[in-house]
Amino acid sequence: MGASGGTLKLTFLGTRGEIKIRSRRHWRHSSLLVHYRDTRVMIDCGADWLTRLRSVAPTAIVLTHAHADHAAGLARGALCPVYAGKETLELLRHYPIRDRRRMPPRKSEIIGGIRFEPFPVAHSIRAPAVGYRVSAGKFSFFYLPDVALLPNAAAALAGVGLYIGDGATMKRSLLRRRNGAVIGHAPIRDQLDWCQKAGVPRAIFTHCGSQIVRSDPRQVEGIVERLGLDRGVSAGIAHDGLTLAVGPPVPTGVRALSA
Repeated sequence: MGASGGTLKLTFLGTRGEIKIRSRRHWRHSSLLVHYRDTRVMIDCGADWLTRLRSVAPTAIVLTHAHADHAAGLARGALCPVYAGKETLELLRHYPIRDRRRMPPRKSEIIGGIRFEPFPVAHSIRAPAVGYRVSAGKFSFFYLPDVALLPNAAAALAGVGLYIGDGATMKRSLLRRRNGAVIGHAPIRDQLDWCQKAGVPRAIFTHCGSQIVRSDPRQVEGIVERLGLDRGVSAGIAHDGLTLAVGPPVPTGVRALSA
């Protein structure tokens, strides 16, 4: 059954980064299911999803980049179209993906009423990454599970109601330079600075690193909440199975997110 009426439903299928440890809250590689009417788009499909993809039954799959924790679930192919940038599709050329669809940067693609606009970001030299501005109905959110730097963040985040970002680290920088380029992971603190400057009211973080996965969830939520409050942003940590809904009506047992 499709999401009711104009409701946009977001389900965090997985929230763990490329780390060895797991927890009950962060068990599978980060992936988001965007459900609008009868369309179900899965953003990223890491190695944890290799034998579970049929259970998700996506209408389409959209990839941020070609790292294994974001794309190796497609090593046996997919029964739906796979959308990604030119570099990502080239890196996955040996995967038996029958329906490959290229998404040029900053050019919107509409999949079943959901608009995806890819924005190139700094993260990896070998596997160039993008974040997606995703819109359906009157609501827009930005999905960016792996990022070192978001160029022109003000333009990318303008008018966005929710930022879904990289939870690899809360305060400690995991940035480094290679061949003059910034790579790695920006801390949650810095990403909340981007949200503050762009006027984004809410942020939630996925792709969680070991600091978050191994810690008491209440302590982690407290730290991230305070980081957000200092910047006027409502902030939290996603967990596997978390569902957010935008637009009436709100299904029973689902957390509502105001547009």
